[in-house]
Amino acid sequence: MNYNMEKFKNITVALNTPFKESGEVDLEKTRELVNYLYNKGIKSLYVCGSTGEGFLLDNEERKSVVEAVCEEVKDKMTIIVHVGCASTKHSCELAKHAGECGAHATSAVPSVYYRLGEESVYTHWSEITKASDLPFFIYNIPQLTGFNLSDGLLRKMCENEKVKGVKCSSDPAHDIGRYKAIGGDDFLVFNGPDEQYLAGRMMGADAGIGGTYAGMPELYLKLEDLIRRNEYDKAKKLQAIMLDYVYRMCSFGSLYGCVKSLIKLDGLDIGIPRLPFLPVSSEDDKLVQLHKDIKNTIEETKCW
Repeated sequence: MNYNMEKFKNITVALNTPFKESGEVDLEKTRELVNYLYNKGIKSLYVCGSTGEGFLLDNEERKSVVEAVCEEVKDKMTIIVHVGCASTKHSCELAKHAGECGAHATSAVPSVYYRLGEESVYTHWSEITKASDLPFFIYNIPQLTGFNLSDGLLRKMCENEKVKGVKCSSDPAHDIGRYKAIGGDDFLVFNGPDEQYLAGRMMGADAGIGGTYAGMPELYLKLEDLIRRNEYDKAKKLQAIMLDYVYRMCSFGSLYGCVKSLIKLDGLDIGIPRLPFLPVSSEDDKLVQLHKDIKNTIEETKCW
């Protein structure tokens, strides 16, 4: 199958899922959030993944989010839908739905909770690819799933013409180089760990998908611009600043709560995370200072 893979080579925001005070998914705020990011220059979204609290949503909620996003963006943005579930049946249901909604790709972690062998994971992912005609990106995040994508399994998965890349969220940057070497030039690898975006791109990542991107999208866009212009001294300087911001976001004990409150300070209230994730107050002095620092860096780097 021939796919246009160039449209995936972007700063891809892992989209947060907005909630109402009642705890229900807020589809109107979802639409507003999509436009908020688009107006900042973001062209790609990863929907219902870890950052989107996908595993805290039931399948009907996940479908409603995908429908709202796809209806809102139309042809303006590239949409990757995470369809991973513990059940292969439910994952396939979501993959089929993503295709029907007009999404551009699907992605999935291996089946969670159960510690499955490679043959089970291979079957799980392979069945998902059969559920739609969309390209599929493996999502490797062993620190959460307990399963680490091996070279052998990747080679086997690459025999499937719909498997077009890996979202590599494992910690070692050299995993990106290994996966890229196995997949080849046309095989996409997304950098997952936000704190090493520059290192990931240097190791061969074609783009990135991250959970802190929505908290400072302008800085990730600037970092990518510097990389493409081969201005690595400036890129290293900016990555160091952003590394501090990522650590500060994580220091609140609730990354998703922190990012949602940063967005609120920027003028868009998308609610708080769903339990068991905890909220972070937008009035917290440390958060307010972080927001100010991010804004100052955005202004300082505009002329870079």
